[in-house]
Amino acid sequence: MSTLTSVPADNPFPSLFVDTAWLAEHLQDEGLRILQIGGEKYYPQFHIPGALLLSYGDLVCQRDGVPAMRPESDYLCERFGQLGINRENPVLIYDTAGGADAARALWTLATLGHPALAVLDGGLGVWYRENRPMTGQMSPRQATLYFAAPNPQWQAEERDVLDAAKEDATVCLLDTRSVQEYQGQTSRPPHGHIAGARLFQWMDSLHSQFDPRLQERERLLRLLAQVGLQDPQQEIITYCETGHRASHTWLLLRYLGFTHVRLYDGSIAEWRLLNHPVVAGSQPR
Repeated sequence: MSTLTSVPADNPFPSLFVDTAWLAEHLQDEGLRILQIGGEKYYPQFHIPGALLLSYGDLVCQRDGVPAMRPESDYLCERFGQLGINRENPVLIYDTAGGADAARALWTLATLGHPALAVLDGGLGVWYRENRPMTGQMSPRQATLYFAAPNPQWQAEERDVLDAAKEDATVCLLDTRSVQEYQGQTSRPPHGHIAGARLFQWMDSLHSQFDPRLQERERLLRLLAQVGLQDPQQEIITYCETGHRASHTWLLLRYLGFTHVRLYDGSIAEWRLLNHPVVAGSQPR
């Protein structure tokens, strides 16, 4: 089964995050699919040439009262096929703010077994600031059939997180929310984090709110080392409120060479609904 670290030899992407210079050079590559997530209001006026549009709402659904869950594979296959994407197409994904939407889309395609995927570092904002080509022309593709090869290794379920929350667990839980959410200083319950979880605020990986490009690789590795993540073989489960922010950290860890990383799709939204306990304060336990 293909994984993000074992892709076809013709995978064009140099890494899971590619810069705007790479895309500018490969904008006309045959077979490449460029996918914009969100920004529906602006897409008819300007977008990256050739980009297809997918709403973030098409990547999530409500299941058993839990919002923003991954839809069933059949639905996802139909939706990507409608866009003209099949598993042979390398897919480069970008969004209009921050990169978390694009990361969630990449994670979703990865769970379908899609082999060649990348996110545009900095997204549409950086592309625009660099005065690179834009268009208002729609970019329809002929619909095709998308055949998934589901890859469950990127997903964590409630039972996996319950096991990881035990005191003797070897799996690392990584909370990617804010300090306030982690410590329980919010009006909305639950007031705290899952037992044993370490805090890594997802936006710490970016230069700033206004420059959503990744920080330099060595800086990122130092930040992770500060929360005890140095072994690339460490098993890690990321979570946030709905699996949105956590998908960016999931992708970041994969980009940096961590090989056993899963996303808890239900995240705190499911944890809250199931009334599982949390820990308040700044310490994991």
